[in-house]
Amino acid sequence: MEFLLYLWDEIDDWAGVGRHLAAATVAEFAVLSGAFLSAGSALALWCIVPQSHLNVALLGLTATFWGTRRKSLGPQR
Repeated sequence: MEFLLYLWDEIDDWAGVGRHLAAATVAEFAVLSGAFLSAGSALALWCIVPQSHLNVALLGLTATFWGTRRKSLGPQR
C-alpha cells in the first residue's frame, strides 16, 4: 500500500510540472502575440499604403519594441 502512495505522489509531482510548463508556455505566447500582431499589422499597412512607408515602419518598430519591453520590465505595481 505504501508503494502505491509513493507512486501516486510521483505521478502527482510530474503532472504538476507538466501543468506548470504548459501554463508558462501559454503565458509567453500570449505576451509575445501582441508584439507580433502589431508588427504584422504594420507590415500589412506597409504593403497597402505605399506613400507612408516611414510612418508605418516607425509604428511597427515602436509597437514591437514596447510590446516586448513591457514583458522584460516585469509586473507593474
